[in-house]
Amino acid sequence: MQVSCAPAVLPAHFPSPPASVAANIQPTVMATTLDLVILFEDDDVLVLNKPGGLVCHSASRPGQTSLVVQLRDHGVTTPRLVNRLDRETSGLVIVAKNERACKNLGKQVLRREIKKEYRAICWGEFKEPAGMIDQPIAVTSGGPVYTKRVIDPAGKPSVTEFFVAKQLPGFTVVGLRPQTGRAHQLRVHLAWLGYPIVGDKIYGPDERLYLEFIAQGMTPALLAKLLLPRHALHASAVRFRHPDTQVPLMCQADLPVDMAQFIEEKSRCC
Repeated sequence: MQVSCAPAVLPAHFPSPPASVAANIQPTVMATTLDLVILFEDDDVLVLNKPGGLVCHSASRPGQTSLVVQLRDHGVTTPRLVNRLDRETSGLVIVAKNERACKNLGKQVLRREIKKEYRAICWGEFKEPAGMIDQPIAVTSGGPVYTKRVIDPAGKPSVTEFFVAKQLPGFTVVGLRPQTGRAHQLRVHLAWLGYPIVGDKIYGPDERLYLEFIAQGMTPALLAKLLLPRHALHASAVRFRHPDTQVPLMCQADLPVDMAQFIEEKSRCC
């Protein structure tokens, strides 16, 4: 697994990649739910690479662990998650280890000084190399999935910058830089744009697939429709200032093995 976390000059935005840039598809070893991959840690802050399938807070099913439980086992008495990821989303999570650090990092969040970048594998081939999605998001008022978010003029302002990282036959690897932090924002915005994330049970081919998954788990028939057992979304980079020293830090994590292998397989289809 290729990961890095080091002091860096913090620009206003992540620099746009050159046209020749491609997603790093070197196979990486995904951490198990019992093995945290920690990129950076000191007395104030910890940055880790969360595997897909691990819930951040209290697990809803008996016998399943959570990121918070694992952090306590690691020795962080009161883990304070500065950013949270959906259960199926993999990638970087910042953890404040004390109240002072939490307050400082919280202020950075409010001032939108923490910059995040994601990679996603989407259905379809993007026509535009880059762009901005500016569409308000709200919780759905009906439908079978009560947690689903929708584009709604009465919703909260939501903005996502995107760029094409790699084109594949029938799919696109995109880089995403959220300018706001709404629940399900990246998944909702990509689905609205017409390019839902591969493996997304709610915003993909049919939201009823999510209900089927809840009732039966991942079956071969369901996997044939989704192509991946989880949505292909990975928090790949984060920039922030250390809560004590104020030194700018940049952390990066390579694609997990499931996404890397999918890209490699589709690349061979060319």
